[in-house]
Amino acid sequence: MAEVKPGQWVSIKVVSRPRAAARVKTLMRLFNQDLKNQKARERQNRARPSREHRRGGRMWQDHPTRLPVLKIEKGATCRLFASVDVLRDLESVGKNVEITPA
Repeated sequence: MAEVKPGQWVSIKVVSRPRAAARVKTLMRLFNQDLKNQKARERQNRARPSREHRRGGRMWQDHPTRLPVLKIEKGATCRLFASVDVLRDLESVGKNVEITPA
């Protein structure tokens, strides 16, 4: 982590799955910032069916709840831009991830 500076790209690899729910949530938030995962989520959103019904004289759309695109498992990788807030989050889950400059 010492060789990673803000303003560069980093590769993140999950070494072990965190036990704490807060750490899993942090990793999910970080992995969702990866461009590849964002594209997969957009593709999934376009494919989800929506139901229309009338409410107050107007048509409303109901969307089903969003399914997770990825799972935080051992060996999962992503590539992120290392801003200051991303580096702070990575420090909090440092025991579970391996961080290398990309």
